[in-house]
Amino acid sequence: MRARARDKKLHDEWATPLNSIEDILEKFKKHCLGKLKSSPWSELDGLQPETKIINEQLGKINLKGFLTINSQPAVNGERSDSPSVGWRGPGGYVYQKAYLEFFCSTDKLQVLVDKCKSFPLITYMAVNKGGTLVSNVGTNDVNVVTWGVFPAKQIIQPTVVDPASFNVWKDEAFEIWSRGWASLYPEDDPSRKLLEGCRAATFWSAW
Repeated sequence: MRARARDKKLHDEWATPLNSIEDILEKFKKHCLGKLKSSPWSELDGLQPETKIINEQLGKINLKGFLTINSQPAVNGERSDSPSVGWRGPGGYVYQKAYLEFFCSTDKLQVLVDKCKSFPLITYMAVNKGGTLVSNVGTNDVNVVTWGVFPAKQIIQPTVVDPASFNVWKDEAFEIWSRGWASLYPEDDPSRKLLEGCRAATFWSAW
């Protein structure tokens, strides 16, 4: 989407009055369901085809206070030319781990962390604006979340998640609350203040 057209769409879709946290949750839900074509956290016009596989679940997750900005469904050996999850053209097979990036409150994060103690194969990283890190991933660990098998090729791993890159993107993820969304409102607008409060009180998390 061209920058000017994207800015207009963002303003039209995201700069409506916000009276409560519930209004923010509703915005994220509508984006996951495809009812909003733009997002402050994405330059894409609408949802990725693979997101539509899980968009109903994402909508429910967002209404529970887990504000998703990136996701992918689990994929187990789909053809690489699949219109929904394929990549790199025909002839191979692709795989994905289920993956989510979202913002949530400290309390909700703690509930998830406690539940995951019973599921040691689930890895997570979470950080707040001040840099407080909550994670069960080692500093040098690398988690491959997308890979593909193609004839006469080594295993291709286009998407990996690791603590170093996660920390690099942390500042950008939180800055978008202000620069990408809150700035759409006048300086003293209550909606802007509500968004700035969310930015200060949430953790950004990858699971």
